[in-house]
Amino acid sequence: MRECSRRSLVGFILALLFRPSRGRAFEPPAPQSSSPQPSSPQPHVELRHYRADAAILFLGLTILRRPGVGGGRASVEKTVEKTSAGDSARTTFFFAAGSDPKRAHGLNRMGWIREVVLGSNASPTESSYFGVMTSSPEESFAHAQKAIDSPPGGRSVYSAVNGRHIAGHSRSALTHFEFPADAVWSDQRLIDEAQAKFKTNVNWRETAWPDPNSAPHTFLFEMAALLKARARHAVGRYIYNEQEYALELDAAQTGAGAARLIPVRGKVRNLRTGRQTPFQLWMEEGSGSVVPVRIDFQPRSFLRLTFEAVPA
Repeated sequence: MRECSRRSLVGFILALLFRPSRGRAFEPPAPQSSSPQPSSPQPHVELRHYRADAAILFLGLTILRRPGVGGGRASVEKTVEKTSAGDSARTTFFFAAGSDPKRAHGLNRMGWIREVVLGSNASPTESSYFGVMTSSPEESFAHAQKAIDSPPGGRSVYSAVNGRHIAGHSRSALTHFEFPADAVWSDQRLIDEAQAKFKTNVNWRETAWPDPNSAPHTFLFEMAALLKARARHAVGRYIYNEQEYALELDAAQTGAGAARLIPVRGKVRNLRTGRQTPFQLWMEEGSGSVVPVRIDFQPRSFLRLTFEAVPA
């Protein structure tokens, strides 16, 4: 591995990290239905804001740490309505993260995803997801160095994904588009542009799944369901962009430290390619919340990102 200066390493961290830049607080796109009436049931909301820290690893050892390279937000909003046919539940999951261009030599890496799930935790009847992120192809120090050294252009390439699951069936599409490079994650114009792309000629793919009575699970939904169970060992599966993934969690019995946080080790495995991605979460003991206090994620063998909960 060729030598990299401290400046290059810091820039590389931020080049790989896609997250919303700091700006006005972003609200996930509202559902297509009309606004709730005052008599509608109030949703139960869990929400955390995060500071993103980064570490560069070499042969498993940390050679550089940089706090505050970005931030993020995670939330779960659940509404249960009483109907003649019984209770009807709607749960919205949201996660966003991104870099601050002022600390990234002008680089802007951002992304967010939103899932809406109808039905019970055990057997959802319908789910949909929509996400946008900057396309960041950096896979090595050399690639990241090139991105840092090149002056930022007027436009960047973004990727958007859109999917819907119903009982025994999934349908999704992935598309790419250009948009001004200085757009922040809270820019509604970016969201509108991404949504508009799916009204044109995109390649929709469909898959039939074995269970005809339940909609295939989505990522954030499956993660929340496993965390809610608070089991020592939990295994689940979910579908994303017509590919099936295994999700595995191993939790400690009791929390540690003054805050009594329970460490949960996890990994995601693509069942087609076999590629695995490890991560670790810290959950509040006894709170019942499924939104982590801390998230450790290693998107590359040499890069670790930590999202630490901070006051809003």
